[in-house]
Amino acid sequence: MGSIYYSKRIPTRTAVRRERTRPKTFKTEEAAKTWAEKKGLKDYKLVNLKSPESKTKKIEVISE
Repeated sequence: MGSIYYSKRIPTRTAVRRERTRPKTFKTEEAAKTWAEKKGLKDYKLVNLKSPESKTKKIEVISE
């Protein structure tokens, strides 16, 4: 018999890591506008998170 301190049957307890909340992003400005209107946001700004040289967009809605 082995020692209980080195047993592989007992699950080891690890700290629970919470995933951070990420902002809602969209690929098109139209999708971002419809989402903002659906949520009832009146003052909002659309910000492109990718660089201006990039072909694709990543739009984030920021309420003001």
